Amino acid sequence: MKIALISYEYPPDTAIGGIATYVRQAAHMLAQRGHTVEVFAASPDRAGSETDAGVTVHRIQPTDRQSFATEITPIFTARHQAIQFDVAEGPDCGADAAGIGAKFPELPMVLKLHTPSYMLRRVGRPPLSLSGKARFILGGLRRGQWPQLTGETYDRQRDPEYHNALRAQEIAAPCNAIKDLVRTEWELNPVLCASVPYPYIPTPSLLDIPLDTSTQRVTFIGRLEIRKGILDLMRAIPLVLQQYPAAKFRFVGPAWPSPQANLNMQEYLSQKLRRYAASLEFVGAVPLDRIPEYLAQTDICVFPSIWENFPLVCLESMAAGRGVVGSHAGGMAEMLDGGNAGLLIPPKQPKPLAEALLQLLQDPDRRQQLGGIARERVLTEYSLENIGQRQEASYQAAITRHHKVYPPQPLASSPLQIS
Repeated sequence: MKIALISYEYPPDTAIGGIATYVRQAAHMLAQRGHTVEVFAASPDRAGSETDAGVTVHRIQPTDRQSFATEITPIFTARHQAIQFDVAEGPDCGADAAGIGAKFPELPMVLKLHTPSYMLRRVGRPPLSLSGKARFILGGLRRGQWPQLTGETYDRQRDPEYHNALRAQEIAAPCNAIKDLVRTEWELNPVLCASVPYPYIPTPSLLDIPLDTSTQRVTFIGRLEIRKGILDLMRAIPLVLQQYPAAKFRFVGPAWPSPQANLNMQEYLSQKLRRYAASLEFVGAVPLDRIPEYLAQTDICVFPSIWENFPLVCLESMAAGRGVVGSHAGGMAEMLDGGNAGLLIPPKQPKPLAEALLQLLQDPDRRQQLGGIARERVLTEYSLENIGQRQEASYQAAITRHHKVYPPQPLASSPLQIS
């Protein structure tokens, strides 16, 4: 197949989060399986084309994030006219392929569900204090309204990401949780929705980490933001240290806004946990190739997200054989095999989180057993062979459905040349 992957995010220029990692892994997987793969992505400081491990990458410098879908379309148009792609894939968040889908309705399109923007807004708002709630209500009453503290009312008809999804012939979701949630809220045809997990290629540096480490360190890897459950971890840390004073907590990732306007999240956590400063370490953002180094220095990885679709950092931790404590709100429940490959906890509940961390701190044999199961699960469930076949089947389903509406046209024969 000739496959186009359209994504604002693509390493190293726009390695913003999990979408970037997924697109690179998927592109390399598909190229290794013999497909022609081209990626259409953004960059803050360069434009042009290059080849990376058999994958052709086209980059533009868009005016801003919102203009990417429009500005990438002429670049795609030139390549599509040259090679005629069989199928294109784009993400939900940002509707990066919307311009291409609108211009080429005859091109089969796959929408990859990561997490739509409306969901990110829903779970990412800082909680209001009592005084903040009072100001919010009084402001609404002055406008003649009784405001809803739960946040804005979502109207999918005004959401360009929803309308972009309606163009797709296949909705590919990494986990059943996101598939079922978005299918219900967007009222999508269930026949079009399939579960296709992200591929994952663990590096030798992860697989070589011994299972029987003994650092007594708990590590959080990811953006320090509300959606990642960082405030719940903040409240769980004192409960852990009261019973297990030797525990150490390391935070790896950039600091995002906190509930206090003048403090970023690292500053906020440091202030709230100042009594426990000796047990805390903030590393900040690190390059992806240094993650194995930090995983080798930890026993337990913790991901208490309010919502998480399919966090690749969880797979990295599983490949490293770490004991994983993860939220069951989203795809980690499937990654961790319902709790057979790690401990699952409810989001927004610090006490069960603390209890799970204590369980693994106090029982290293159990932690190492779970780490071994997790590593084996990564190597079997998320292998290139397994996920490659599922992704190819997803693309073929989109092509087959689309051809029922737009039957493929026979190529025009070249006119005879008479010398």
